[in-house]
Amino acid sequence: MDAALDEQTRRLLPLLPAFVAVAEVEQVTLAAAMLRAPQPTVSRAVARVGEVLGVPVVERHGRGIRLTDAGRALLPHARQALAALGAGVDAVRSSEALARGTLSVAFQTSLGESVVPALIKEFLTGHPAVRFTMTQGARRTCLDALAAGEADIALVSRLVPAPPGLDTLTLFQEPLVLMVPAGHELARRPSASLRDAARSTFITLKHGYGLRGTVDALCAAAGVRPTVGFEGEDLHTVRGLVAAGLGVSVLPPARHAVHEGVELRLDEPVTTRDIGAAWSPQNTSPTLAAFVAMLRAGTSVAGVGAVGARAVGAPDGGAPSR
Repeated sequence: MDAALDEQTRRLLPLLPAFVAVAEVEQVTLAAAMLRAPQPTVSRAVARVGEVLGVPVVERHGRGIRLTDAGRALLPHARQALAALGAGVDAVRSSEALARGTLSVAFQTSLGESVVPALIKEFLTGHPAVRFTMTQGARRTCLDALAAGEADIALVSRLVPAPPGLDTLTLFQEPLVLMVPAGHELARRPSASLRDAARSTFITLKHGYGLRGTVDALCAAAGVRPTVGFEGEDLHTVRGLVAAGLGVSVLPPARHAVHEGVELRLDEPVTTRDIGAAWSPQNTSPTLAAFVAMLRAGTSVAGVGAVGARAVGAPDGGAPSR
C-alpha cells in the first residue's frame, strides 16, 4: 500500500459511519437521526467522501438520494471496515472486563484439597488480575448456588447426564477405593467387592453430597443394602472414623497418608465417579468464558485425576459413575 493510498484511507475512515447510514436509508434527515448528529454534519461528511475519492458517491433522486456506481462499489467495503473496527472495540472491552473480572466458584468440599487449587493456579497464570470468590459444600448446595446466581460455575461430581438448563463438561474420572480399618478381615486383600464388605458398618457422607449419591448407586447395583453407622460432612472425618475401626467406606484414594487404614481396589463394574464443571449458558461473563475455555483446552487437573487412577490400579476405560 503506497503513501497516497494510506493518506486517502486515513481521511475516509471518520466519514464512513455517515456514508453507510445515508446509503442504507437513502435519506440524509433519517440518517442524521440514526447517528444523533446534525443534518448538515452528515451531508458534509457524505460530500467529503466524494471529494476524497475524486468521484461523487451519492446523487439526488426525487426527494431523496441514491448511490452512484462509485458509492455502490464502496459500500460493502465500508460496512466491512466498520464491522472490523466494532469487533476490535468489543475485543478491547472484553479484555478489560476479563482483566478486572471476578469469578465465583462453588465446589464440592472433597475437591478443595487439590482439584480447585490446581484450576485456579493455572487460570491465574494467564489472567493474574482476576479475583476469585469461593464457596464449598455439598453437591446440591453448589448446584443451588449456581441456580440462584450466587456462583458463576460449580465444580461437582455426577454431571452425567447434565442437570436441566446447565452446560457441563467432564474434567476427569476420579477412582474410588474401599477403605477398611487396618485390623479388618479384608485388610490383607488387594481388592474386595461391596458384597465382601456387606456385613460391615458403612461410613458415608450425608445425603446431598455427590459422593453419597455415587456410593448409594454402587451399592444398589451390587445388590447391597449397607448398614450406615456414621454420616460425615467431609472426607477427612470419614477417613478418621474408618481408621478408628468404626466401619468401612467407599472414597477417593487419600493423597496423603494422614490416617491409619487400608485402601483396597474395588471389584465392581464401575470404580470411578465423574468430576466436572457446570454453568448457566445465560451467563455471558467474559471471565467465565475464559475459564471454561481453559477447561475445554485440557488442564493440569486432568493429570490430578489420572495420577489417582494409576495409584489405585483403576482399570482403563471404566464407565463413569452416576
